[in-house]
Order: sequence, then structure tokens, then C-alpha cells
Amino acid sequence: MERRPKVDRELTGELVEEVLRTALALEDVLAGLLEELPAGAFQGRDNAQVLMGMVVGSVHPAAAVAGVRECRSAIALVVAIRERVLADLHTAADLAKDRD
Repeated sequence: MERRPKVDRELTGELVEEVLRTALALEDVLAGLLEELPAGAFQGRDNAQVLMGMVVGSVHPAAAVAGVRECRSAIALVVAIRERVLADLHTAADLAKDRD
């Protein structure tokens, strides 16, 4: 059986920083564009859907190079990050409420 190298906190920190940096940058750009674009700017198509399609088009070449397995692994990792962080934050909030 092949042993995987251990993931340390430094690597985990790099992952978190990149996920947050990417999410915040995309949110900033997309929110700004949605505010500035007039309704129906894309021949009656929903602006948000058109922008999402543009993001998919930008990401697709990198995803295609990575391959299906790596994309599925990345999706699973991002979902696990979101679910774990949200669960831990809810737990922390509940604990804080119980102290009051």
C-alpha cells in the first residue's frame, strides 16, 4: 500500500489562503460587474448566468489539463472545506451562546 505524505499545518494554511483569495477575488469582480451591468445587457439573458458561463469558460482549460479525477478530487476537497468550517463555526457560536 502506498503511503501518502503527511499534510502539515503550513500546507493546509496555503490551501486555505488560496481558496479564500480566489473566492474573494471572484466575488469582488462578479459583484462589481453585476452592479455595473444594465439589466438585460446580454440580449435579454440573465447577467449572472452569462458571467457564470464566462467564469466556466476561463476555468475550463485548466480543468481539462488537470483531468476528471483531479477535478472531482478538488471539488470534494472544496466541499469538505466548506462543510467543516461551517460546522466548526456553528459549534463555536453555540458554545459562545451557552457561556452567556
